[in-house]
Amino acid sequence: MTWRDIKKAVSEAGVGEDEEIILIQCEIGEGDHTFQKTRLGKALKLAENESTQKASGRANGCAV
Repeated sequence: MTWRDIKKAVSEAGVGEDEEIILIQCEIGEGDHTFQKTRLGKALKLAENESTQKASGRANGCAV
């Protein structure tokens, strides 16, 4: 992710101006440029969601 992508994803995740982020976790080349927000005490962890292609590739051969 580029810095521009990160700023956009943080904004779309609804992170407030005064919220503390202690961790931003990005997928290596396989993310969808959106973040899942998790509260860790008073701070936040932001983790990039997997792309649809990566998730479906991992699920290949699994029964639904």
